[in-house]
Amino acid sequence: MDLEKGNSREAVELLFLRKATARRFARKRTVVHVVLSSIALLVAACGLNDVGGGSGPGPLGLSFRETYAWPVSTPAKQGMDSAQVLAGLQQIRNNAYLTSVLVIKNDFLVFEYYAPGIVKDNDFNIQSVSGSFASALVGIAIERGLVRSVNEPILKFFPLFDTTRMDPRKRAWTLEHLLTMRSGMEWNESDDHSVLFNSATNWLNTALGLPLKTVPGDTFVFATPNANILSALLTRVSGTTTYRFAEQVLFEPLKISVRSWSTDPQDLYLGGTGMRFTPRDLARFGQLYLHQGYIDGKQIVPPSWIQQSLVPRNRYNSVKGDLAALNFGYLWWTNYAGVDSLFAALGYGGQVILVVPARSMIIVTVADDAVSREQAEENELAIIAIVRKYFF
Repeated sequence: MDLEKGNSREAVELLFLRKATARRFARKRTVVHVVLSSIALLVAACGLNDVGGGSGPGPLGLSFRETYAWPVSTPAKQGMDSAQVLAGLQQIRNNAYLTSVLVIKNDFLVFEYYAPGIVKDNDFNIQSVSGSFASALVGIAIERGLVRSVNEPILKFFPLFDTTRMDPRKRAWTLEHLLTMRSGMEWNESDDHSVLFNSATNWLNTALGLPLKTVPGDTFVFATPNANILSALLTRVSGTTTYRFAEQVLFEPLKISVRSWSTDPQDLYLGGTGMRFTPRDLARFGQLYLHQGYIDGKQIVPPSWIQQSLVPRNRYNSVKGDLAALNFGYLWWTNYAGVDSLFAALGYGGQVILVVPARSMIIVTVADDAVSREQAEENELAIIAIVRKYFF
């Protein structure tokens, strides 16, 4: 794809910048296209691979539509510094673990990068970003009267669970405890849990039976089983699979698709991991939250639910790189810091949907997740630093 024809001064200036930097990347034998015109800034690599994407049913029989077609514009037309954006592109290229970066500004796609061999229709495991989708589905279920409130006791939805030897403190478990990761479970996300969760075990009963370390509501501990239980709950109250419910109330109205979604041995869809989306579709989900659940003339998620989801629930903020006021709501992370206040769905290794309301901006990143936990943390910090420095 060549620079589109036109008389845009911006296009000419940035073409010059492109030529000035092109020699630095010549030895990498990578063909990267920059389209900068009155239409858009799109950075993509030629070629296809087997990461995912295409058309037709997914591995679990999921059918899906084309990845969302964003309206496009240039960074400059949407009030961004084009030279700074190009400097950000160079930083992204310098970090091979970054697979894709998208920037939406004022509801326009203004920046789109894919690593060599990746295209817009490829889909990726979004890791714990899945939990933010589960949160939206819980809010919709409450709005539709399938669940009365976040204060409903969890165990009432699972009457077949054997409570004979159960820690009695679990009777106090509510949806809010799971949404805020304050269930009190004894859990370390870094441990190998394959002895507990494998093809021979019942994952829901195992999750419900995990020992408690603290009183429910007391302490924040990130534990994927919390979100998995919520997905099982959605299956119970909706009378269908969590996937079918999500397709009806969220994916179809948003014109996006989950390309694959992991299930447990009992065929319950996981709520805390295992979903695959294209980066463009992830950005669409961020746009829904940017606009308080209202999009294309439809109220998809209640605005009151989004507001509740983004209330910091931990007593103290934490620090993660350039995010100095990190906190947690209903399966969403928050960082309230003036004009750059943001909320985010975060997944292992750099899977990110980041929303900056005051700047009408959504940033999506996809990164290599086949790395050690130490490397994943390092990559996550680097990604946060890049997007903060060059894009807002």
